[in-house]
Amino acid sequence: VGSSDLQTWGRAISDGSPRCLTSGPLAADLRLAVSLHVVLHRFGRELQPNAPKSSSRATQAERIGTFISHDWGSRGSFKFMSLLLIFNSRAAAVMAVSTSAVLSLMQAYEVIPCKSSAMPIGGKVYTARDSSLAFVSGLIVYLIILCFWQQLLRLCGLSASVFLDKLCIDQDNEEQKERAILGLASFLDISDRLVVLWSPSYFKRLWCTYELASWLRLSRMKDTAVMPIHLAPVLFAITFSLWGVISCYLAGIFFLALGSDARRVELVSAVVAVLCGAAGIILPTHISRHLANSLRLLPQQLESFSIREANCFCCSHDRVHPETKKHLPCDRRLIFEMLQQWQQDFTGSRESVTSLEAFDMRIRQNLKPWVLRNIGGAQAPFRLLLATSCVPLVCSSIGYIPAMVQLGGIPAFRLGLEATLQSFVLGPCVAKVIMEVSAAGVDCKDHAGCDLLLTLLKSTDERLIKDMFASAS
Repeated sequence: VGSSDLQTWGRAISDGSPRCLTSGPLAADLRLAVSLHVVLHRFGRELQPNAPKSSSRATQAERIGTFISHDWGSRGSFKFMSLLLIFNSRAAAVMAVSTSAVLSLMQAYEVIPCKSSAMPIGGKVYTARDSSLAFVSGLIVYLIILCFWQQLLRLCGLSASVFLDKLCIDQDNEEQKERAILGLASFLDISDRLVVLWSPSYFKRLWCTYELASWLRLSRMKDTAVMPIHLAPVLFAITFSLWGVISCYLAGIFFLALGSDARRVELVSAVVAVLCGAAGIILPTHISRHLANSLRLLPQQLESFSIREANCFCCSHDRVHPETKKHLPCDRRLIFEMLQQWQQDFTGSRESVTSLEAFDMRIRQNLKPWVLRNIGGAQAPFRLLLATSCVPLVCSSIGYIPAMVQLGGIPAFRLGLEATLQSFVLGPCVAKVIMEVSAAGVDCKDHAGCDLLLTLLKSTDERLIKDMFASAS
């Protein structure tokens, strides 16, 4: 590599061959980004491990909005749902609640005709409006925005720009592909945010840890998002189970009201909702089992992290390509030497600590508490619950607003408190209980058909055993 090339590509190191890792200014022909709607197209087909090659739709960009870091061994469908959760769920929640609120108010003021009935509360009687139209409309809008929000933003030229290696690195031009891969750190230099789609194998992949090292040397933890790929399926399963339970309840009211008294309608609808709820909890509980199992590995992975133990393709195949039988150059040596060049970024003034040890310490001491605080255990960040499990309950209770205006005073306060608790306490509690139950029964792996019963029994047995030992002592 000539000196002019080094100046163009920034600092570089070499393993004795023409290959070299680089950091610094990125050449204009490699500075590419792709719109997020392209990544999400056809339900994330580009995220599948064995997806066929597609023509590059990346365009030149001065800055990259989000760098997506992931390993290609994990399921593409989970990564697709994770990106929907990160980028689309908030907009879907706002639009769904807004739609339900508008339709509910239009029904309350008789802009749209609907059925109504007199209901007593706090010694007063108010006219309750049928909220099924507002609720179902909220569900439809939520689905549409969740799946197609980036396509709608693209029409306004506002779709998020992201870096996904498969789409932003030319897969047909081998020379340009090699230059882009070796200049991976430079893509992170011009990125505003890093999203890590974490799977249990993420910290075991050498190139994934190299991407993380390239980012952490910039000291930009606040612009980092770590998303376990099993979390999105769990939250969506819980959310749509709640949609289904409430829909069954409203449907029961609608059909039974055609000739039945109000007390019988309420009773039968409640029974239907309970039965549907019990059935709807089984699937989220089963899916949560995988989340609990993977998150159980996360603290230990971070505590014992060592980049020296990360796997790379060349070393896994004794530096011989399994198909072409050609010699593979050593990526591990390239990456380790590049980290050595970044020693000052990781060690500061501690010259006695090697760059590899310093990077390991950065993961264990800085990244570990941050990750566990945000995604550790059997919990989900409340901001994600607001955009998922809270939405069906908010849309179902949005019909209380006209009644509150009509009632006023203490009855209105009681009705508003009920709606608030139902929307912002019940939803997160349902999600937390399901994930806690799944975590308690994570060792039962051979009974997928009755996860709910097994995990409840296991959790109960564990508590009984602990109480027995406590009383014996």
